[in-house]
Amino acid sequence: ELTADHRALARAPMTEPEEADALAGASLIGLEDGRPIFAITSSAERIGAIGEHRFIDLRTIAASLDAHEAGLAAYARALLHWQARNRFCARCGQPVALRAAGHRATCSATACSEVSFPRTDAAVIVLVEHEGRALLGRQTAWGAGRFSTLAGFVEPGETLEDSVRREVFEESGVRIGAVSYQASQPWPFPASLMIGFRAEARSDAIETGVELAEARWFSPADIDRERALGTLRISPMQSISRWLLGSWYRERTARELAD
Repeated sequence: ELTADHRALARAPMTEPEEADALAGASLIGLEDGRPIFAITSSAERIGAIGEHRFIDLRTIAASLDAHEAGLAAYARALLHWQARNRFCARCGQPVALRAAGHRATCSATACSEVSFPRTDAAVIVLVEHEGRALLGRQTAWGAGRFSTLAGFVEPGETLEDSVRREVFEESGVRIGAVSYQASQPWPFPASLMIGFRAEARSDAIETGVELAEARWFSPADIDRERALGTLRISPMQSISRWLLGSWYRERTARELAD
């Protein structure tokens, strides 16, 4: 939920009795200027009546929020999503009760008492380069011309570097050598941590797998030309995919990759 100017998360004070009752199921997100902030799952009708606020999808507004506001939104969304999808014990199937201000779920069955915690799924995302060109792929479900850096979830027992190598090969058939960490980004859609890398390809041979409709090498000049023609669309500003591509582009052109 946003403030009227759509530049910050709405802080709705819990002053009415029916609003205060909702705190029983609220999750503590942290303190702001010494005051607690809670996240609550509620209806747009009830919360919307508190002030000049409105609900909007987080993907839509993430780029317009500053780091603090975006971090709060990601935190709250991921936590509430975990709660909504973990209402029963994974060990015995009995209902769970939320504890620790919404950050722990305890099985209601005394004989079990299994405790679970919010989880984050690790995913790797990588800018692969070869002789001054970057490898970008297009998923089958995407429209024509939309490309992104390659990404995928980390499998059990894998190192992050091995996951990068496997995902790139599975999606594009490209074999890579050196892998270097760049940055990470929480991705609460629903609950992932995107871990960004760069990697050097051993060759430019491409053989797409079942996950991609197309994969291509792009030089900075290719990106400029095709974006000008409208035949290339890249990831939005708020994504780590865009940051990886933008930092690579900046190093080679001394220019920013404009929106």
